[in-house]
Amino acid sequence: MSATFLGIDVGTTRTKAVVLAPDGVTVLATAAAPTPQGTAGDVAVHSPEVVRDVAVGAARRALADAGPEARAALGGIAVTSVGEEAVLLDAAARPVGDVPTWFSGVGHDAAREHAAELDRRAPVTGLRHPEYTVHALAWWARTRPDQARAAVTLTDLGSWLLSSLGPGDLVMDHSHASRTGLFDAPTRSWRPDGLDVVGMGGLTLPRLVPSGTVVGELGAPAAEQFGVAPGVPLVSGGHDHFCGALAAGARSPGDLFVSAGTSEAHLLVTDALDPAATAGSEVGCFVADGLFYLHAALPSGGLYLSWTRLLGLDPATPLDLLLGDEPVGSRGVRGSISAERRLSLADVPLDVTPATLLRALMETTAVASRDLTRELSRTAGRSVVRRLLAGRPTESPAWREIRTAVGEGEAAFVDADEATALGAAHLAVRAVTGTLPPPVPRRRPDPDLPAARREEYRRALG
Repeated sequence: MSATFLGIDVGTTRTKAVVLAPDGVTVLATAAAPTPQGTAGDVAVHSPEVVRDVAVGAARRALADAGPEARAALGGIAVTSVGEEAVLLDAAARPVGDVPTWFSGVGHDAAREHAAELDRRAPVTGLRHPEYTVHALAWWARTRPDQARAAVTLTDLGSWLLSSLGPGDLVMDHSHASRTGLFDAPTRSWRPDGLDVVGMGGLTLPRLVPSGTVVGELGAPAAEQFGVAPGVPLVSGGHDHFCGALAAGARSPGDLFVSAGTSEAHLLVTDALDPAATAGSEVGCFVADGLFYLHAALPSGGLYLSWTRLLGLDPATPLDLLLGDEPVGSRGVRGSISAERRLSLADVPLDVTPATLLRALMETTAVASRDLTRELSRTAGRSVVRRLLAGRPTESPAWREIRTAVGEGEAAFVDADEATALGAAHLAVRAVTGTLPPPVPRRRPDPDLPAARREEYRRALG
């Protein structure tokens, strides 16, 4: 048996592990567990050590299920994780405390306070999102001063977990660095002066590496936990959304990956970043060598959850049952989503039904996605060649039809279980063998959309 590969994903809600067969396509085994989350005061946090225990447990179960031959053939391990959560480490490389989650909001006030000074002293291409690591560091300096003083360096949660598995360098890959607000993507270099602005000037930033770089080897203690031999290459992973995009097939300039969940992430892959054109955009390095991304999101899934509950419906009910035979155009009800992520509906009749409102919401979010895609395309100076759409909504034929009719570029609907962990495994394969495996072959059925039906959508939604 040739080499197998292990991908681990530390996600917001679940931690997953997949074992990839030597053919680079077949998944031999998977395992998952809830990502443990706690609180510190009123702040949602992840404990690095507790998260590590869960990740190691998931990896051990996946390897056990894959069987002894697959374990003996293990040829590489890579880890992906949530993007903006940084582990602060002391001089002995131990975490100084729990990590505020990316969605905790601890850096939002600091983002407003320090924006101008960061831009003056440590300019980077693109904007600094309020959730970026640099703003959380300002919170850390103010509210956890003892921990902040004890810290000598930092890295992302996934890279720290990887470093804890054996001897190797403490690094940060370019895609995670792109989410710190301290990294300039076009030059692939740190802007460390930003640390002084937020009161953390004593930190040393880690060595930067591309995603898919061998940075160490599995040590004996972790190897015993996994049930494998020590010495397996440890490979830098990347931001979880970007690893999922890689597994789904977003690998070339003009590929757009849409991850439809509570927040509908849009990721456009490009081969260049113009600092002038992208000044107001989220940009960074993709997990494939030499490529960049533009990133933006819509609150599509969050709106759906809110509205189904407001209408007294069960959000777990299949969308097609809730929509019934509602026509294209939602009987004239129109909607829009503002820059402040607020939904407005117009022309709502007094006798409107829940099905009509849900259909209007689906069409509104499709139009918003199309408009957002066009804006990303204009900013990047790159036409969208194809859209790869993944997530639970793709299970619905009605949703697939709406998104096929309304959007830029050819649409394909990806059925990729554990895509983020699989993307990490793909990076491990590339690092060890020099070849990137093919994307997941599974696609959901394309909708049958005759020309007359397309024309209905065009007339109703433009």
